[in-house]
Amino acid sequence: MTAWRLQGDMVVLEGLRLRLHRIGRSHWRASGSLRSWGAVPLHRVGNALHAPCAPDEALWLGAWLDDDDAAGDLRLSETASGRAAGIVLPDAFQLTALAGANGTPHPIELAAPDLSMTLACGPAHADIALTLHAPGDWAALSGRPAPRALAGPPPLPPRLG
Repeated sequence: MTAWRLQGDMVVLEGLRLRLHRIGRSHWRASGSLRSWGAVPLHRVGNALHAPCAPDEALWLGAWLDDDDAAGDLRLSETASGRAAGIVLPDAFQLTALAGANGTPHPIELAAPDLSMTLACGPAHADIALTLHAPGDWAALSGRPAPRALAGPPPLPPRLG
């Protein structure tokens, strides 16, 4: 087990970086790339992360590697239902849904608040508990303001060039 850290609202394990993102529940889809409606603020308590999630939003995880030659792995599971998913980096960079026993994709949302996350980057490995809270409850726990409610439509991607 390797030590991981929270740098701002980004999870860091060796050369692997992970950030949670918000999207309006009505704009969530299980396939394709999702756009971020904003980064999710995180609060760490021991080996656990706590994140706000409103009833009308879904979360997705974005991950990347600092080194082009590195490899990484991200797994997420929901304790009560057994839903799970994973990605291998650098081939994939988004984890947008949890799959049920029959393979049906489900959003990462407040209805499934207790999650387990496993990260690996080379020999480094970390198991992290992730709990989702209603924004007001998260604010009381973290001592930080809750994120603003999402307003649609989703933001446009940045212009390049």
